[in-house]
Amino acid sequence: MVKVTQRVRYPPFEAERLIPAALPIAESTYEVEGDIAPPFKVGNEDGWLIERVVEGDEYDLDFHGEEPAIIKQQRTGWYLLPHPIHGQARKFINGSVIVLLLCLFYLFTAPLQESIGIPVFGTGKIRLGMLDYPALALIVVPFMLTPIALRVGANLGDLKRQNTFLNSAPIQPTINLDDIISGEALKGKITLPETRDDWMDITITWRCGILSPARHKVFTALGKDVNSQPPPGLTTPLPHHWEKGLDDGTGMGEDAPMQRDDIPGGVFLRPMRIMSSGGSEKMTLEGGEFSLESPDGDWPGSLYCGLIRVHWELILLIRRQKDGPLLWVSPLEVKHPDSEVVNPNLIISDGRSESDSL
Repeated sequence: MVKVTQRVRYPPFEAERLIPAALPIAESTYEVEGDIAPPFKVGNEDGWLIERVVEGDEYDLDFHGEEPAIIKQQRTGWYLLPHPIHGQARKFINGSVIVLLLCLFYLFTAPLQESIGIPVFGTGKIRLGMLDYPALALIVVPFMLTPIALRVGANLGDLKRQNTFLNSAPIQPTINLDDIISGEALKGKITLPETRDDWMDITITWRCGILSPARHKVFTALGKDVNSQPPPGLTTPLPHHWEKGLDDGTGMGEDAPMQRDDIPGGVFLRPMRIMSSGGSEKMTLEGGEFSLESPDGDWPGSLYCGLIRVHWELILLIRRQKDGPLLWVSPLEVKHPDSEVVNPNLIISDGRSESDSL
């Protein structure tokens, strides 16, 4: 029996709003008999942390654990990227809120400005129906409604693209890969059995990251009941959008735009909140051989358990003349390196599918 300790402080949805050191570290210790993956440490004690400690010196570099449901449901097969208007509208909303607060402050201080002789404007009343509104409302209200209209239009366009795609999904590509070891280049050959007239070219890349831990495992590691008050950094899950064991439940409802609910996991690819991308190579539609550089930094091989999910994936991006790019995503089984992995430098993503930098 070998003692294994896992320590996790995983970035929640919109992690930039929180101070990592103020959040608790979920720690779980157990004993294992049989194949054991090597130890590693990604992140640091004062920031986001993914650490595996093993009391022993004999490891199986080919051990990866049992693949969780999230891989099949959200990270395997054909995917789309949301319309780029979503990201722009979100920035517009932030500006609209700032303008609204400034206008409210201006109206609040208008009597004081008039009392000291400072001229004011836009404080007159305009009657719309049965109510009177400040004249500034003619500027502020359209400014606030514009991003909402943009999001609605983008969602309708996304739903149309989803229906078109699901009614005529392409045949999956054929990919042959050499043995994959963390820290080394990815080599292989790709063939597309089907191409379409509106396809332009393809780009192949790969990346490594840490998937969200299972929510109930985080609660157990922190000594809390899953139905109790969530610990700092976690939110109350949305019951109609969260499945036990899928992820931490904090990003559902916002991590992807409007999508059909009859497709398990949806059709939009979500970025991993901790991830690093490797090399990329542009190819013609005929496919061919490729060699991709390893992602930046030191990373362990593939490993799946309740708290720690180190995931590698290959992404084929097909540029199309309309309806945005089409993605083929294939999980990779990557062997652990034979050297100790310590990677203090992490790249954090907010987890929104519209923020994926592919």
